[in-house]
Amino acid sequence: MRAIYIEQYGNADKLTLGELNKPVIEPHQVLIKVQGAGVNPVDWMVREGFLASSGEHQLPLVLGWDAAGEILEKGEHVTNVDLGDEVYVYAPISGQGAYAEYIAVDAHLVASKPKSLDLVTSAAVPLAATTAWQSLLDGCQLKAGDRVLIHNAAGGVGSFAVQIAKAKGAYVIGTASHSKKAYVEGLGVDEFIDYRAERFEDSVKDVDSVLVAVGADNTAERSLSVVRKGGHVVSLLDEVEDDLAKQYGVHFQRWWVTPNADDLQQIASLIDSGEIQVHIDKIFPLSEAKQAHALSESKRAQGKIVLNVSA
Repeated sequence: MRAIYIEQYGNADKLTLGELNKPVIEPHQVLIKVQGAGVNPVDWMVREGFLASSGEHQLPLVLGWDAAGEILEKGEHVTNVDLGDEVYVYAPISGQGAYAEYIAVDAHLVASKPKSLDLVTSAAVPLAATTAWQSLLDGCQLKAGDRVLIHNAAGGVGSFAVQIAKAKGAYVIGTASHSKKAYVEGLGVDEFIDYRAERFEDSVKDVDSVLVAVGADNTAERSLSVVRKGGHVVSLLDEVEDDLAKQYGVHFQRWWVTPNADDLQQIASLIDSGEIQVHIDKIFPLSEAKQAHALSESKRAQGKIVLNVSA
């Protein structure tokens, strides 16, 4: 099968377009003919060696763990999907990825794609939207009427988080650069903060929770001061010392997302109802994976980046 893979860790020059063997499924798995593969920061982090010492991956390694496509084969123990179903999935990062014509995944992880989206656009959703969903609903324990601050509201996770929080009835404050103000306001924030022009601590007080969908600048640590006692700070990248969070009386978690088909099905319902819009910055053909990584690494993307695997 045609695939983008790495045989060594390093920069984007290590990305190779070539032929690999088609995956062989196990009895509990399905084989998806991939139409679209989402591009996320974790892809180039893994490419650079982020998990090299974990022993989880075998080289050559196909990158990318967001996929949308059609069920081509299913194992003898699979009952939840049928051949020809159009599905999307956040595949476990410990396995082979989706920058390929085919991916084998456990059947219980796949969900029917949003009916209102095509397959390529659907591939933009799983990892980022699931991260936003779990970090807000499970981590922040978000409920209707809550006031939530979302850092990097223009990013892949942040843009989904804003819309999910609004769909759940929250009051949302979002941070981003001034150049992305119109985009973030279009997502539905109630208040916008240009993080380059002002310190969010000067205008935000006593929110119920903060989702830190960005790293550096001590943003996670600084967020402790704007949360009410008993509130939540959830960080996707940076850690905070437990003792410091306790001093503020705030619950802190460094969040790790878990593949979950039930979450994907609920997200699909919100997309189909119009409560979540999927914003695509650019779609690249599979052969231009290097350019897709360059755009992701630039942190200038406004919305999601996707590979059209069949192009």
